[in-house]
Amino acid sequence: MRGANGEIIGEDGEEVKSREEGMERWKFEMTVRFLRGGDEEFDYRAVDESEEFDEGERRESEERWFDEEEPEWDGGEKGGTGGETGLQDF
Repeated sequence: MRGANGEIIGEDGEEVKSREEGMERWKFEMTVRFLRGGDEEFDYRAVDESEEFDEGERRESEERWFDEEEPEWDGGEKGGTGGETGLQDF
């Protein structure tokens, strides 16, 4: 949008100070528009109904859970059978 003197005005009504700032604002606005489903040329349904993307999301969720999980085993300081050797004992 242009102001009265030809200056570029952002969506928030503030003047854009530089070309770089203008590009960053434009990229941000386009990203938000896309995420809200406002890109008329993109087929959102193909993504929403894709099992491939759902599987990737499930995998990422599981990996986050395993990364956050603390290992639990008997032994060590608690007075159990000892530390973990990495070998199966019989």
